[in-house]
Parts: sequence; C-alpha cells; structure tokens
Amino acid sequence: MNQKTTPEPMRQLDWEKMFRLADFHHVAHIIHYGILGLDEIIPQSVRNRFFEKYLEAVHRTNRLRKVEKQLRSLLEREKVNCFFIDYSENVKSYPIEEMCCQEYIEIGSDKKGTEIIANKLRIRDFMERPQDEEGYLYYRIPGIKVFFYNYNIFLSRPMRKFYKMMLRAIPCKEGYKYVKEMNPNDQYLFYMCRLTDRYAKGEISMNQIIDFWFFYKRYAEEFSWKYIYERLKKLKIEAFAEKMEYLVLRWFGTGAGADFTEVYDAMESYILSKGEEGREVSSQFLPLIKTVADCYARNRRAEQFQKLLEWTFPDREYMETIYPELERAGALLPLFWVFRLARYGSRLFYHRFFEKYFIKPMNKLKGFIQNISIVRFVWLKLRGFKQKNSDIETTAAEEITVKNSDTEQNSNKEDIKEEAEELK
Repeated sequence: MNQKTTPEPMRQLDWEKMFRLADFHHVAHIIHYGILGLDEIIPQSVRNRFFEKYLEAVHRTNRLRKVEKQLRSLLEREKVNCFFIDYSENVKSYPIEEMCCQEYIEIGSDKKGTEIIANKLRIRDFMERPQDEEGYLYYRIPGIKVFFYNYNIFLSRPMRKFYKMMLRAIPCKEGYKYVKEMNPNDQYLFYMCRLTDRYAKGEISMNQIIDFWFFYKRYAEEFSWKYIYERLKKLKIEAFAEKMEYLVLRWFGTGAGADFTEVYDAMESYILSKGEEGREVSSQFLPLIKTVADCYARNRRAEQFQKLLEWTFPDREYMETIYPELERAGALLPLFWVFRLARYGSRLFYHRFFEKYFIKPMNKLKGFIQNISIVRFVWLKLRGFKQKNSDIETTAAEEITVKNSDTEQNSNKEDIKEEAEELK
C-alpha cells in the first residue's frame, strides 16, 4: 500500500493462519498483491484462496459503482434526506482500484429515511443480513451489499448529536436536492467517529483503518485543522484521534517515532484481536470503552430478567401441556401459574433445605458414630451377641420341631394299629 517492496519475512510464517487473520479483517485481497513477489514457499491452496478474494474485489468495484449511481437517483426521486460515503471517490484514492477495502455502499439517513431505503431495497430483491452492528445490511446476488443507518449507529450522545447536525447542515450534492455531500473536514470527523465507536465496541477491522488512511493521505493538505480539533474536543475523542493518526502513520506511512511504544503495541493487539487484548491500556485514553462495557452489562441483565419473566409466566400453550384443564378454563391461567410456582417451590425446598439441612447431617452423624473405634467395637460385639442368640434360638426351635414331628409319627402308628385290630 505504501508502494514499497514487500520485505522478506524474518521467520517461517503460518500461511493458513495468515489467511484466516486477513479474511477476518477483510484485507485478504490486498495481501494477494504482497505475496506475488515473495520467494517464500507458500502452499498453493493458500495462494488460491488469496486469489479468490482478489477476484471478488475486482468484480465488486464495477458492480458497486453502478448500483451506487442507481441508488442515488432512486433516493433523490423518493425525496430521502441522506448522504453517501462516496464509493466511486474512495476507489480513486487507492493506487490500484481493486485494493479498495470498502465492501458495500454506505448510506446515512434519518429514521424515516432508513424505512424508505429498506422498502425500496426489498422491492429490488435485496435481502436483509443479520449483523451485530447497529444499522441495516442488505445483500443481493452476485455480491452487492448496501449498508445504511441513522444516528443510532453511534453509542455516545455527542456523536449522535454531531450526526443529526451534520445531516441537516451539509450541502446537497451538485444536481441533487435531497442527497447530501460531505466536505473533507466533515468526512474526516465522520470517519474518526466511526473508528472511535467501532474501536470502543471491539468491532474495528483493518479494512476500516486502511480506508481512513487513503482518505487521509489524499485530503490531508485540504483539511482545516483548527475546525477539526475544535470538533474533536466537543466530541471528546481528541486523545483517541491523535493516537489513531500516529498508529496509521506507523503502519502505512513514514513512521511516528519510538515514543509510547507500549500504547501503540496495545492498540495493535486490541485491533488485531478485535477487543480481546490490550483493553486496559486502550480504556485509559478512550473512556468510551468503559461505557460500552457498562451498556453490554446492562443489556445482559435486561436479557436475564426477561428470561426469568418468561420462565415464571409461560404462555398458555405451554401451560396446557402441564394442566389440560386450562383448555376449558383459560381464565384460570394466573391461578395455574401460582400452582406451578408452588410445585417448583416445594421441590426446591426439599432439595435445597430439607435434604441439605436434615437428611445429609443425619447421614454424616451416623457415619461419624460408626467410625468411632469404641462405639464400632461395642456395636460389632452387640451385633455378634445378637447373632449367637438368634442361632441358639433357631437350633432350639429346630430340635423342638423334630421332637414334635417324632411324637406325631408315633401317635400316628398307634392309631393305625388300633384301627387294624378293630377291623379284625
């Protein structure tokens, strides 16, 4: 990207991992240019995967140009107050058009405008793709993406306020009445707000930084720095903006000196891992990271509370599977909720309290007593004495039974003799 010869690696690289990391940050098509001149042995399968990403970028350039022009005319006709992050102009900033990292047409509007844009895209066979970022991403084969949003794209209140002000204040593009166009100063501020917001959320990628770098490189001489610094202070991101500029120069430019290397190393780790590493250092100069963490914690608590409510008061269909009587008496649903909670409460009481505080202590006490040597000895002796007595009683009972059987046999013989004499 800086038009210099690709340096030879100092050690053997894991090219599978290299591709995954490049694809994760949406810059695999750029890496393809870097490996063309390397003499290092790179698996052919990995080269092919990089080349496929390069082909996607080649085809994407012309497609997005055409669709952007069509969408601009469509939104002007629909009187949608909006602005475009001009893809056609961004492509010109790169030394080679196919290196452009912008993967979609990007449109900013208000809430009413986003609804109109969504409806018009659905009519034209675009389908919505779920994503974590605030905003709407629509996709159509073969590889055309449109990303649009309103002020909710930003988390902090100053940025949202800046977005609304900018949407009202920026002038219209030449030949249009509703489609706006940002000047380089406002575009710089918007880029920096986007980078700051995504950095704080741990969603920043290399392709966004590269887009900013080529924009910065192209318009740096036209910037009104006094105006930009004043705005950055109002947005409360001046410290982050300064460090981001130095980091970009360190990566792609002429370098930014050896000062604060720990900070920049932490920022590199934070960006490459998308917020997994280097968070503590980053949060020192960007308090918005802590705000994001607090928001996520609040959201998680809200989700947990919502799940608790759903479990405590399930819908009628589920309750009918447990209590068939509800099919005829739906009005008694609240009463059956109470029955269900009482049943679970009794089970919980038994398992958590009765079993824990009564049955288990009694078993432990019994085991403890049995393990005491003296008690165990006496217990075994008593048990053996009882066993002997029971054996003696059993033997005596058997002898008595035998005697009784013998007596019965003798009496039976005498009876037979008497009957024989009588017959005679």
